[in-house]
Amino acid sequence: MSIFFLKLIAIFFSSLIFFQSYITKKLVGTYIIPAAMFSVIWFLYTIIPLLILPTIQINPLSVLYIFICSFSFGISALPFNWKKAFAKNKSKKEKVYCTFNSSFLRYIFYTSCILAFVFSTLIMITNGFSMALLMSNLLETSGLYAAMRGHEELDYGLLGVLSIFFTYFTPMLGAIVVEFSSERVVRRRFLLFLSFAPSLYCMITQSTKLALLVAIIFYLATTLVMKIYANKLVLFNFKSILKKSVYIFILLPLISISFLSRQGNSNFSDQKEALGIIKYSLNTYAFAQIYAFSDFFSFTVGMKSETSYKDDYNSYGYYTFKSIFDSFGGKKKFPPGYFEESYYVKDVFETNVFTVFRSLIYDFGLIGTIFFFFLFGLFVHFFFYRLLFLNNSWISVTIFIISMVFIMLSYLFSIFTARYIFLLGAGFFLVLLSNGYLSRPKKIS
Repeated sequence: MSIFFLKLIAIFFSSLIFFQSYITKKLVGTYIIPAAMFSVIWFLYTIIPLLILPTIQINPLSVLYIFICSFSFGISALPFNWKKAFAKNKSKKEKVYCTFNSSFLRYIFYTSCILAFVFSTLIMITNGFSMALLMSNLLETSGLYAAMRGHEELDYGLLGVLSIFFTYFTPMLGAIVVEFSSERVVRRRFLLFLSFAPSLYCMITQSTKLALLVAIIFYLATTLVMKIYANKLVLFNFKSILKKSVYIFILLPLISISFLSRQGNSNFSDQKEALGIIKYSLNTYAFAQIYAFSDFFSFTVGMKSETSYKDDYNSYGYYTFKSIFDSFGGKKKFPPGYFEESYYVKDVFETNVFTVFRSLIYDFGLIGTIFFFFLFGLFVHFFFYRLLFLNNSWISVTIFIISMVFIMLSYLFSIFTARYIFLLGAGFFLVLLSNGYLSRPKKIS
């Protein structure tokens, strides 16, 4: 069967994922519900690589499997009365919306931004990088830092934990602060820049694109909460898509610098060579994962695959929830990047990232993963239902944000492998709880 025909079948299955989200939106009235969000996100994660790399072979059954998992997650929303919940949200949230417009949250935001820079700089200094070297040769320094990270030669400790915490905590608070900034465009853009400044700093100085990506996702997830409280339940429109596209073009030069620094060379006088590196890196970091998972899926179901993969099935959750297992004394070791194997297409891409689906299949099997998404969906939709019904269920707000981050990052890995996700959740919950207490009307004695 030709690659072209297989690709058309895969595109059809990808379209089914979007059709599911469209049906959910028609029934509920908005895409801002986990069932629809999961489908929209995974439609984009499948259709874009399929169209951008049309000549790369894929097993369409792997995309069908993703659709089945998306469907399983979606049907977990059926037990809830969403029309009643959204009506309750509309009648009650307006009274609470203004509590986010507080000097307390702005103060925490600015403090978090400053501390993110401080700890990110200190972690580099403690690993032998001077600021003088950083300023004199940025590409070489960030490339060396990335190489040390890849070989697990960096010492993180408490400074590393604090650096990651404040780098991601800043955009979470930034989404709230930007929402309530003045109508002046300059001020809003400045606050938006501050939200991502720590992650941009990490990307440029430490050659880590992941920091910026995760920061953007935390920002977007928190923005969804602001939309819910403001009863602005339109997920996207043509105007908003155009505005977001502008920011992508602004970031491309910085991302390109980070790609080039990974090569360990700061002198790219050959423009053709530099463009080739950028194209290869973009394919690797943005589009290769679905093809890698497809090859792993083919191996798992006994079909022809380009690579033979490690038999580590029945891991009972370790690949997906490593941070929890480690907290209770787990000792399972993983290679850098989690998987030893890589999937590559010559002169196009090479990756050892296989999406969250490989981890879930290792943990729970093919059928178990489908049930996992149903049970996870029940959990997420229960707390989303509480979020809509209650004015100040800060635990529901926090769980909704974390679940959205999990879904948006599932193209790469499970966010629950990182310990910082629970630290961020606890920190954000405490800040919202404190802000809610401080915003209460004072009783007149």
